[in-house]
Amino acid sequence: MRCDSCNNEFSNINGLKFCPYCGEQIDGKIEMQGEKILNNKDGENKAKPTLNEKKEQDTSAMPVISDKDIRKYKRDKIFAWVKKTFIHKKVIIPMIAIISVIIVSVFAYSFFIVRPIDDARIKADLIGSVVTLPKGTVIKINKDNMKSFIISNRNTQKSKDEMKVALTLNNDALEAKVLVSVVYLKEGKNEWKTNGKPVTLNITSVKPVVGINDKIFLAKLKGLKMTIGNTQEALNGQNVKKLGITLRTPDFQNGKEEILVETTIDSGLLRATGKIKCSLVFEDETWSVNSIDANSSDDFKLTLSPNFSDEKAIQIIKKQGLAETVSYSDIFGGKGFTVKDGYTKNINISGKMFNEKKGTLNLIAKRENIAGEIKSVLSTNYTFSISLSDIALLNGSETTVDSAVISNIPESLIIPSITNGEIEGSNLLFWWSNNHKVTGEEAKTFKTDKTLSTKGLKNIKYVYGNITYKDDKNNKSKDRSVSIVAVYFLVYDDSSGYNWKLNKLISEDSPNYKTYINLKDGL
Repeated sequence: MRCDSCNNEFSNINGLKFCPYCGEQIDGKIEMQGEKILNNKDGENKAKPTLNEKKEQDTSAMPVISDKDIRKYKRDKIFAWVKKTFIHKKVIIPMIAIISVIIVSVFAYSFFIVRPIDDARIKADLIGSVVTLPKGTVIKINKDNMKSFIISNRNTQKSKDEMKVALTLNNDALEAKVLVSVVYLKEGKNEWKTNGKPVTLNITSVKPVVGINDKIFLAKLKGLKMTIGNTQEALNGQNVKKLGITLRTPDFQNGKEEILVETTIDSGLLRATGKIKCSLVFEDETWSVNSIDANSSDDFKLTLSPNFSDEKAIQIIKKQGLAETVSYSDIFGGKGFTVKDGYTKNINISGKMFNEKKGTLNLIAKRENIAGEIKSVLSTNYTFSISLSDIALLNGSETTVDSAVISNIPESLIIPSITNGEIEGSNLLFWWSNNHKVTGEEAKTFKTDKTLSTKGLKNIKYVYGNITYKDDKNNKSKDRSVSIVAVYFLVYDDSSGYNWKLNKLISEDSPNYKTYINLKDGL
């Protein structure tokens, strides 16, 4: 084979693509040189070489050229073209000019064009600044309470950089979205300094992030009044025994919170327990109690206080007083006798019943009444109007007698009472009367046998006994022992009540004596 480029001959190697002498691609450029001569002996054809061409040289077998060798060849070829191109002045001079312009432009931009202040610098400069909200709340900006930072508008000039910054500030009590103005002035080469303090332009929103402090809330609540029943009760008054927070329901997004407060009110007269529903609103950068009310209709039902003192009712009852005529079946034949508070030793209260709807208290006052010799237990029903703040008597019923006991006539009373008394004798006619007037000495001889009274008339006592006296009217000078009956009645005296008083003395000689003997035997 022979290369068309260098005319060197070489053996035809299968897969050979380039000339092993000059490297030129030989595909389609290989020619077989000389004529084909038929060898009669072995039948081979031989080419006859031309005279002016090089003869086939003896060379070693060439290795196969790989793809890697091909790529290297192409790179070298391109580099050679570039090198050849740039050595020409018409090309290199414009290239140098372009590069120079680029370098000068970059320098001029860096020198003359203003570079804006970065966000980190602005944030750092805002630290320590103070934002005052419309109602006086002061927030000193620090890295912890600055929750967001956005430059919403900016005007950067050669010597001034003005910007509006939207901040979200949170001081753990409230969150404020504010717009502040920051101005920087240029001093020296790209040295910026703030022109005064940031100016607050607008407060877009103020919202709470936590509810009201418990102590502050309770202090505000105690300054209010609540209607319990028909009474306005001050929540800081002595009747308020308990105020305790049980539940908080916040709605910070809308600036609201609801708090339930367990409450006990006890005035010593009435008691009410329940939950107060407190509605709070966040206005003017602070929490305030907007309204309070009972949480439900079952809250603050009034009941009689467990600390209710009967003495309060008793004092009112005593002031009202008692002066009545009462009746009892065993006394005065069921007819009336007088009782009044002057004879009352003590009053006990029982049967207390409170009516919340009517606001009344019904009770029974039981008096121990000692009207002289009559000892009785009296009952009177009273109705009071009652509220948390007051109790007053409305009315009282008629007094009834639960029980009554009449004291027996003491021996110490009999002798003084029969002294100077007249013993009824046998003759009842006035001008022929033989009654005997008992002397003091004779009275001392009286011996009691029995004291009786009839049913329904316990106010009359019959004292049976014997007395010794001289019967001068019957011409009997000797002492005579006579059976007599002393009849006593209970007589009323306004100052001392009912006391025993001798009505008459009847001797066995009297025609009336038989009546009393029959009475004695019947009892």
